[in-house]
Amino acid sequence: MKAGLIATAVVALVVVVLPTTHALRYTVHSTPVNFYAAYHQCITKGGYLVAIETAAQNALVVQEIKQAGGTGPWWTSGTDFGMEGAWMWLSRHTGVATIGGYSHFEAGRPVFAPTSGEDCIAISTNGLWTDKSCFDQYPFVCEYYGY
Repeated sequence: MKAGLIATAVVALVVVVLPTTHALRYTVHSTPVNFYAAYHQCITKGGYLVAIETAAQNALVVQEIKQAGGTGPWWTSGTDFGMEGAWMWLSRHTGVATIGGYSHFEAGRPVFAPTSGEDCIAISTNGLWTDKSCFDQYPFVCEYYGY
């Protein structure tokens, strides 16, 4: 009985705390900017630089990217700036792959070298992620809660 109550409480907490894939909408912005400018622009537009925590979210983001066109890659809010190899979604303050263990890096990525300078995650039209220099200029994807 107690185990059932605890399980129900945990599920309820997850449902309340985590946005569902359907509660998010995405917009693709084609103007290339660096990671920090993309992060700032999403906030000024009332959203957040996208954080991808599930395969379903990844698929929806790729769908939006393909509809918008362009060659990309596109900035996400993923970064390990400040602690090499400790990837986090800056927009959500959660670790990459901590919820459900989802990540979708290209083979051989990310590069774990303090001198690589590749500290920010970008997504390609094939849905794979790669680490890039945060100062490179790419288009970006914002996410918004609600419809």
